[in-house]
Amino acid sequence: MSDPSNRRRLAGFTLIELLVVIAIIAILIGLLLPAVQKVREAAQRAKCQNNLKQLGLAIHTYHSALGYFPYARPTRTDGSVAGAGNATNTGGQPYPTTVESFGSWEVRILPYIEQSSIQQMVVGLTDSTAYSNARTAMRKLPVSIFTCPSDPNSSTPFDNGGVPLYPSNYLAVSGNDDWNEAGGWGSNARNGVFAVYSWQRSSSRKLVRVTDVVDGTSLTVAFGERPVHPTLQWGWIYATDFDTMMAVPSNDDVYGQASDGGSPPCPRPSHYRDDIVDGRCAHTHYWSLHPGGANWALADGSVRFFAYTAATVLVQMASMNGGEVVQEQ
Repeated sequence: MSDPSNRRRLAGFTLIELLVVIAIIAILIGLLLPAVQKVREAAQRAKCQNNLKQLGLAIHTYHSALGYFPYARPTRTDGSVAGAGNATNTGGQPYPTTVESFGSWEVRILPYIEQSSIQQMVVGLTDSTAYSNARTAMRKLPVSIFTCPSDPNSSTPFDNGGVPLYPSNYLAVSGNDDWNEAGGWGSNARNGVFAVYSWQRSSSRKLVRVTDVVDGTSLTVAFGERPVHPTLQWGWIYATDFDTMMAVPSNDDVYGQASDGGSPPCPRPSHYRDDIVDGRCAHTHYWSLHPGGANWALADGSVRFFAYTAATVLVQMASMNGGEVVQEQ
């Protein structure tokens, strides 16, 4: 007759068997996790590409309506243009305000990405108090098309003196020829789709039209990526220089300083390359949190992924009229 206790032992698991099962499960999880992460990143990268596609379509729809691409800096009704970093242009601002009074290209294209109501918050205002309040309220509203889902900081607002202010991941390309102007370098490129020409206040603006892109719209970049910099708070939505636009490469001696203010200084010019989110020079150049490179929108509205090895090619493609011979990647 068999022993009942033996039957009970045979029906269960030994400690060794249990440990083997746990080890197998751990191995399977280890094998599956990278695959899950790759699938997630592929989806995030595709969403980012779609965002850039929508931005490309928006500037062309804007161009079809007005005959030129949206201007990168605010313009007063007298035609004068704000200097570098001035996103409000309130000094001597004639009222009522217009769609050109505040911010960057992002403000101008809002109706073309189905956000007309946000734009109207800063239009038609007749005094500085109403204008300031409207700007504050406008920046409290996140606009998903301006953010890349691969950047976890893009969904978190900055604390701007106790007031939330949402960020943007996409930069308009001002050109590739930042220059030494009146003793200062940068924020003054002259040959990109979003050329600004000077870091100083200008008496008039120079508009860019499709016909000005003589190098070819399929060979000229209009937008690129840069993760939000949480320490320096670079990436303010609707702001201008170094927040929503930059040259390729950037050669700015003011905004291009290291986040810790120490040595060694950030490289100038600062080329397209990989970095880390809170890197001391991560705000000075185009890059992304996608492995191996970043998405770029071309002036024809298409979107391409360029590896960091294409840094030299992107310098050539940042110019709309330089006549460079672009080496296809």
